[in-house]
Amino acid sequence: MKDEGPSEDDLKRFSGDDGYCPECGEPTWDQAQFCPACGSQLDGQTLSRPPQEHEGRKNWIIIVSVIVLIAFFLVVTGGRGLF
Repeated sequence: MKDEGPSEDDLKRFSGDDGYCPECGEPTWDQAQFCPACGSQLDGQTLSRPPQEHEGRKNWIIIVSVIVLIAFFLVVTGGRGLF
């Protein structure tokens, strides 16, 4: 008999807050070793939000970092080094 992992009911029942697989974004239980949807190894490391929400945050961090670096460069060079 093939083990197909937990059912949707099991995921809802055993997970107070849904965890999400960092690879495929599917809901999984918090202490899972492997994702039931894609099979990637989790070792209990699940995301608290779907990966799409994390991507947006990452993009904002990159944008703010670039702005800070440009501002620093302008202050150090006195605004003469851009063009």
